[in-house]
Amino acid sequence: MLCSTSSYALLLSEEVKRRGMKDRIHLRKGIIGSERWGEKMRDSIANDLGVEFYDIYGLTEIYGPGIGISCDYSHGIHMWDDYLYFEIIDPATGEVLPDGETGELVITTLLKEGAPLIRYRTHDLTRIVPGDCPCGSRFPRIDIIMGRTDDMVKVKGVNMFPAQFDEIIARNDCASGEYQIMIDHLEGKDRITFYFETEAEDRAGAESKMRADIKSIIGVTVEARAVDVGYLPRSEKKTCRIFDNRYRTWTNWKYSGWPSRRGSPASRAAASGSRATTWASMTPSPIPT
Repeated sequence: MLCSTSSYALLLSEEVKRRGMKDRIHLRKGIIGSERWGEKMRDSIANDLGVEFYDIYGLTEIYGPGIGISCDYSHGIHMWDDYLYFEIIDPATGEVLPDGETGELVITTLLKEGAPLIRYRTHDLTRIVPGDCPCGSRFPRIDIIMGRTDDMVKVKGVNMFPAQFDEIIARNDCASGEYQIMIDHLEGKDRITFYFETEAEDRAGAESKMRADIKSIIGVTVEARAVDVGYLPRSEKKTCRIFDNRYRTWTNWKYSGWPSRRGSPASRAAASGSRATTWASMTPSPIPT
């Protein structure tokens, strides 16, 4: 049994594949939580490890992991409504939404005595799945978490969520499941660079298709950059895929540095002589102390 974030499962599956150890491990099931993941990434990890995955949901403020889990049919996450009461609201107005509509998940504890919570706003975006599950369980279901209200990034007047890019990756045959987005403000304009891993030999064609898909579905123009599988940073914890560099200051650059120890694709491209012009390649070394 594997219990982890999807980022760690990806790291593990790639190492197992690299070492040719699939037939030597004995994993059969996997319980994955703490961050969202796309279907293409899920299928890739499941194939490399030979396991069947279940999505788990939980919050530290409630009971921690385990207040809901998917079943064999993977048609949503069953939630324990004998302990908790679930609502979906409009994040902007607070209005309760009908089943099937996407909004922010709100939870009220029914039996928790030490630290009960009433209409706790999780900031997680999902929907209540209407109807009965084929597995026969009476427990209601929510869809997999599509993102968070504070995950939204606004560029050129367009609101963007990580889930939208996951959907584009899933439908694009040229891309694997991993990607990274850099948002910079250069020469008075916001610019988006979308890095995605691919095994395609025709990199220019893959980049053109990805650029067109993002434009048609999300409505923004990006600079698509195809990179080798395994090129983007991996993490044992949660993976951050969107970096908004428009509001970085000298102070937080000095104390935080780049989010990944391996560096961003942009910084590595700059080091290798690429023409890529981004915040990472334009910014000098951190101010010395």
